[in-house]
Amino acid sequence: MYVANSIEAVLTMLTLISLGILAARLKFVGAEMEVKLSKLVLNFAVPCLLFVSCLNYLSRELVKELGFILLVPALIILGGYLIAMIVGKIFKIPRANFGLFCVMFSMSNAIFIGLPICLMIFGEEALPFVAAYFPFNALLFWTLGAMGIAADVGKKEKLGFNTVKKLLTPPLLGALFGAVFALAGLKLPSFLTSAMGYMGSLVTPVACLLVGCTVFKMGKEMFKPSKELGLTLVGRFIISPAIALGLCLLLRAPALVTNVFTLEAAMPVMSQSMLFALSYGANHRLGAQMIAVTTMVAIFYVPGLVFLLSKVVL
Repeated sequence: MYVANSIEAVLTMLTLISLGILAARLKFVGAEMEVKLSKLVLNFAVPCLLFVSCLNYLSRELVKELGFILLVPALIILGGYLIAMIVGKIFKIPRANFGLFCVMFSMSNAIFIGLPICLMIFGEEALPFVAAYFPFNALLFWTLGAMGIAADVGKKEKLGFNTVKKLLTPPLLGALFGAVFALAGLKLPSFLTSAMGYMGSLVTPVACLLVGCTVFKMGKEMFKPSKELGLTLVGRFIISPAIALGLCLLLRAPALVTNVFTLEAAMPVMSQSMLFALSYGANHRLGAQMIAVTTMVAIFYVPGLVFLLSKVVL
């Protein structure tokens, strides 16, 4: 069933991405609107979707049953980052790209792309596990990843109050408050949960439209070959999901948890990596290229990964 869902999800996303490319080509969506749509999704739609999904599908019984397994995402990302550092040294990635490379190799777009893909393939039951993966991804990016990218230009990113502010994003707060309400057995009036559900339904179409706009803007530059490109593809689509699958099988995680964590580990490069590189004067164009390429590759790669998981995960 999941394989069929993944093929349908890919066709759906390709259609929406194509509409995004068309909208950008016809200049219906400009740079200013892209920023506003992105903020709308990240500040309203994603938090609502994560809050409602945690409220509906997370419980104290589930947390007790999973236990240590909920910490697996941290091990996946840290393992990938360590391998990225080793690979970067072996293949002599330039110092000016090294920190960004390690981030792109090991950390995934867990929310903007991962969330809609998991939603379309596995249904809403998978969303609490997306919510479990996301905080570790954010925490490690704004600490380990941010310091690495800053080091690319000879700067130091200090950990402190500003780091905490960056971590407490609306999506993370939506997931945390949803988990608190669910574990405390609290309920909201049905009209509020319905409103949040409608707002959350914006995530998939708007995310895909914005991917289409990014692909259109990159054009031929998207396919410019480099060491960083090849190695990042290996990290995103072979090493990271292999770490996730291996850890989940070793710990005998439930099938749905294994599927979601593995798929999240195989998602495209984080969009924040390009934005942070831009703000620090690092190689943001490399980040933009990797985001565009890995997003397009991921869409075609997902059905194959889901098919493999259907054979390995019982």
